[in-house]
Amino acid sequence: MKNPYSFGRSAALALSLFAFSAPVLHAQAEGSRLVLLNGRSLPLANVSFEGGKFVVKTASDSFAPGNSFPLAAASHVSGEKPAAINRGTALILLEEPAKALEQLEPVVTSHRVTSQVPGNYWLEAARSAVIAYYLYNEPGKAEALGKEIADATTDPGVEPVVKLGQALSLPLTVKFDDRLKALTGLISDNNPEEINAFASYFAAKLLKKVDRNDEALEHYLSVGCLYPAGGLILTSAAEMNAADLVKLKPDRREEALSLLTSAARGSKGTALGAAATKALDGLK
Repeated sequence: MKNPYSFGRSAALALSLFAFSAPVLHAQAEGSRLVLLNGRSLPLANVSFEGGKFVVKTASDSFAPGNSFPLAAASHVSGEKPAAINRGTALILLEEPAKALEQLEPVVTSHRVTSQVPGNYWLEAARSAVIAYYLYNEPGKAEALGKEIADATTDPGVEPVVKLGQALSLPLTVKFDDRLKALTGLISDNNPEEINAFASYFAAKLLKKVDRNDEALEHYLSVGCLYPAGGLILTSAAEMNAADLVKLKPDRREEALSLLTSAARGSKGTALGAAATKALDGLK
């Protein structure tokens, strides 16, 4: 029996974390730079991390091949956030984990070198990929990547996103109340806001499935109100789903329109943005 968040898989989309060509990886890292404490920087695509040190691969920006420097010499990552992260996260929330992994895996691979550098884009992409792996019924890959996240961050123990994925992949044989508790139990001040936002969102979806709509609406609205640091994509997905519940209530059509307008703007350029715009046009 399938669990409520396991959405099937296609052999043609049996993706491997490392099954991407060099041109694709370069495209994902293009524009991102590793900035050092002394102000110098070099393209992310031109550096590797070996034996606890960054190593320059080819001559670039006054850096010679083989030049190396310790992790402590890195200040941050510069450049725009890869658009694939938002596209992939949006596809997770639209229940399309296989397509989400097509977007997320290249970012996880190409940005892995900066996993321990402040301001990196790897962590967000990796957490989203862990969730997608669980929804795509790939727990082994999810746990392996979750361990990488735990090793790269300062918090000890199992990365909370692994616990979130495990909660999402519980089978229908597990009682509804236990599945709900597994999700709501992850909403904690001790967890990153991103995890709280995901947990609240998926708890709302679970509640909606059994027509506990008022509770579902409360969880959807809490995503943007209580956990805005979870990101615009999560907030937009919650707003779109909240609008679907609000529009059923008397005299709250304008509120539903406002929620959909915000959702469409916040997720522009993703499949979620297209879905929110379609819903907004249908309500007008």
